Amino acid sequence: MKQLIERTEQLSERTKQLDQLQNCIVYTMADLVENRDKNTGGHIDRTSAYMKILIDAMLERGVYADEMADWDLESVTSSTRLHDLGKIVIPDAILNKPGPLTKEEFQTMKTHSAESERIINKAIQHTGDAEFLRNAKQIAAYHHERWDGTGYNYGLKGTEIPLLGRLMAVIDVYDSLVSDRPYRKAFAHEDAVRIIMEDAGGRFDPSIAEVFDEIQDKIAAATVDMYLHGDN
Repeated sequence: MKQLIERTEQLSERTKQLDQLQNCIVYTMADLVENRDKNTGGHIDRTSAYMKILIDAMLERGVYADEMADWDLESVTSSTRLHDLGKIVIPDAILNKPGPLTKEEFQTMKTHSAESERIINKAIQHTGDAEFLRNAKQIAAYHHERWDGTGYNYGLKGTEIPLLGRLMAVIDVYDSLVSDRPYRKAFAHEDAVRIIMEDAGGRFDPSIAEVFDEIQDKIAAATVDMYLHGDN
């Protein structure tokens, strides 16, 4: 019995160490991308925080609750950090251009989503079908899809778009709107929420947008807190 207890404790400690290693790798990979992209400092930390707030709120309200019932929230939050991993292959001249992109440059920038999926697929092939990698793949591959079917990479429509991609679409755009860009100043929180709600049913899943609107005070508070602590 004593040996069984000791073995169980060893397995538990080993699992904890593997989780810590996984998180370390995720943070390091995400940090590599963010250090290259001079225009989106703090984006990864903020979107990860927003994802947790949004999922918690949806579960509380029973919105897509059945689909999320088996989700490991910690895994989802961690995997959110890899959503822009493909930016690592975008040329610096485009990634850090101090102004609006041309049509051709924007087409190149759009490839970061497909590149993210490709890189994560390679990781899955080499390490196995880990849950956090499956989550990361869905978020990276589908967060630029649009509810009306006019997005990329696959032109999916409505609930054809995996839920993680639809969630990330809202928080990714929100964080972009409330952040300074070389070609514009940040929008006020209220204006960013208004823009998102005006595009509910177009770019965004209207059910997710509605929950986001209902918890906008929590999102605003988290935004202020992270900027005050230097995550910008």
